[in-house]
Amino acid sequence: MKKDMEVERMRQLFFLWYRIRSSRVALVGGNHTASRFCTR
Repeated sequence: MKKDMEVERMRQLFFLWYRIRSSRVALVGGNHTASRFCTR
């Protein structure tokens, strides 16, 4: 039971982080700038 809740929390956190990241990339201006930041 406890492990189930832990997994659920992890999934929610991951989903939230992914959404924030994607929205930030969209704000910055697409994949081009994102890739530039990554390669740096």
